[in-house]
This record gives sequence, C-alpha cells and structure tokens, in this order.
Amino acid sequence: MYLIVILIVSLITIAALYVLSIPTLQVSGVTTKENKIRQLDKWLSSLYSQGKFQGVVLLATDGEVIFSKGYGFADNKGKEQLTQHSSFNLASVSKQFTAAGITLLKHQGKLSYSDELQKFIPELSFYKNVTIRHLLNHTSGIPDYLSLANDYIPENETVTTEKLIKVYSERNPSFKFKPSDKFQYSNIGYVLLAEIIERITDKSYADYLSKNIFQPLGMSHTKVFNLLSKDEPNNRVYGFKRKYLLFGKKQPSDLNRFDGVAGDGGIYSSAHDLFVWHQALLSGVFIPIEEISENYQSGILNSGRKIGYGFGWFTNNDGSVEHAGGWQGFASYLYRQPEDGRLIVVLDNTANILRVTSNGVRNNSIPLNLQQFLQRY
Repeated sequence: MYLIVILIVSLITIAALYVLSIPTLQVSGVTTKENKIRQLDKWLSSLYSQGKFQGVVLLATDGEVIFSKGYGFADNKGKEQLTQHSSFNLASVSKQFTAAGITLLKHQGKLSYSDELQKFIPELSFYKNVTIRHLLNHTSGIPDYLSLANDYIPENETVTTEKLIKVYSERNPSFKFKPSDKFQYSNIGYVLLAEIIERITDKSYADYLSKNIFQPLGMSHTKVFNLLSKDEPNNRVYGFKRKYLLFGKKQPSDLNRFDGVAGDGGIYSSAHDLFVWHQALLSGVFIPIEEISENYQSGILNSGRKIGYGFGWFTNNDGSVEHAGGWQGFASYLYRQPEDGRLIVVLDNTANILRVTSNGVRNNSIPLNLQQFLQRY
C-alpha cells in the first residue's frame, strides 16, 4: 500500500512538472529579425497547443511594436478570437494606474506624498503617521483586507470600499509593523489610494481615470470594471481555470464577491492600449517625465534598505520596471525599460499565473524568455 501511494504521488508530481514546464525559447543561430519573430510565434503557438498559455503577447522596442498576436479565445464558446484589442482583467497590474492618478493630482498641487492618510480619510485617523507615500510603497503596516472582509462582511454581499472602511474604522485592526519599518505587499493601500482620489476630485475612481487618462490617450479598450459597473469594456475577455487546478476542462473563473473594490485591481485593458500607455509615459504627454520617473524609484525603509518597489511598479537595478497580476482566471504581466523603450505585455485568461510572472518560478516563465528574446532581437 505504501509503495502504491508513493507511485501515485510520483506520477502526480511528474504530471504537474510537465504541465508547469515551459520550454526555452531558442533563437540562437537565427540571424534575421524576421526569422526570430517566426521562432517566437512558433514557440507561443506550441505553448497554446499544449494548454500552457492562452492570451495575447505584445513586444515593442524603440517606440515600435515588433510583435503582437493573440492565441485562443476570449469566450468559452470559442467564437471570439483573442487580439491585441481584447480587454483583459489586469489584476494587480492595475496598481500603476492608481499610482499615476495620485501622481497627476500631486502634479496639480492637490496633494503631497507626505500628506497623511487621516487628512483624506478621517475615519482611519487611528493609523497615525501613515502617508500617501507609505500606501504607494506598501510600507504602511496596515493589515490587508481579505481576511477582515471574510470575517466581517457576510458571504452573500459584494465587498466594497465603503464596507471595508467601515470594518476598519469599527474594528481598528493594529499595525502589522511601524510605517516604513518593513515592505509588505498589501492591496488595502491601493484601495485607500483610489478612495483618496475620489474624495479629492469628487468623482468616482472609474470616472477620474477615464476622463484624465484613458480617454485623452485614446485607450478605448481600457476601463475600471467590476460587479458594480454598468457597462462592460469593449471586447471584454472572460477568465477560466482548469477543473482540477492544473488538469481537466476549462470552466469559468471570472469576477467574484471581492470585485466591488478598485484601486488594487479591477482595470481591464488590451495589449494595444498598454503600448499606448507605455508611449505616453515615455513622452511625458500627460505627466512630466521628471515627475513620473519618481514612480520608478525604489522606496526606502527606516533602516535605509531599498525595497525594490516604487509607485505601482517593482523596480530593477538596470532601470527597468515590471509588475505581474493574477486574479481568478486572469494573469497579466507588464515590463518596461524607460531608457530604451522596451516593452513586454503578456495577458492570459486561463489562470496561468505561475507562468505569466517574472518571479516565483522565474526560470520557468514566459516573461523571462521574452526578456531574453528582446535582448537578442
């Protein structure tokens, strides 16, 4: 019996490793750019045929899109082909837009990064010395909201920012640590930043981003969308997952009861719109380059240690920035190199977060292969 159990576990492990594994994208010895692109397309097509990727990939360098293609479908019926204009749930990649909204308000003189949270949300005045910068850097020490929402908001209710603030104000959950003593990725900080945007502008977070960023830049397939929204994004993509984690048929995995909040996620966008966004950031067309560049600078703890996270971006030593996201059936990844304009967009709608990321299983990821591809292109 013991040997049978070991055999079963071994077989499951082998199968899981196969399902998770990503073959290396090989372009060594390929001389022309056209052939390198063919190799890339062949590699992604193979991943799709093996059920290891379904989504859209876009690559750009020097202000030019060099590759953009969709693999698979936006719906479960297999009727809507994925394209560069398909609008995916960005999950945590949304945070950069919340941060940019805050930066725009700072540029307009409506807030300072050193302003304290209680100035805008007095219900949370017991969180002393927490600044907007702390919220942006994930160094506030305020505990995250998932467990609190599960404990104090009924299961049959949609979680909203209003309800979360009520829970925090009534329960007064203690700091996890003193502000700037540690870095701890926390979604509540970006939910509160979205609320600050609403209270300063007297507009909804969705309307503010739409009127000040998405519409002016022509990002027609980008919008804040959740269970409280009236209209769907153009070319909306639906999320799916495997029935048995890594195996089995696809089944719906889209919005759930936590999708009544925004700021930490909840933005839908397309690969093409993210290229437009990338170009706008490079040109300084809506926020001066010297101001948006602070978003790419690592925060610093009280100890003097850099945290490797700016405002809505993970920061790298070579000056590049990146962010991954995963929610329900969606996985997203965005990589930017402001110095030379390199851009990588990976959007997936079949819960491939373990492959659509740059860390965790870093040596077995689609983004790492794409980064190496751009270096050799």
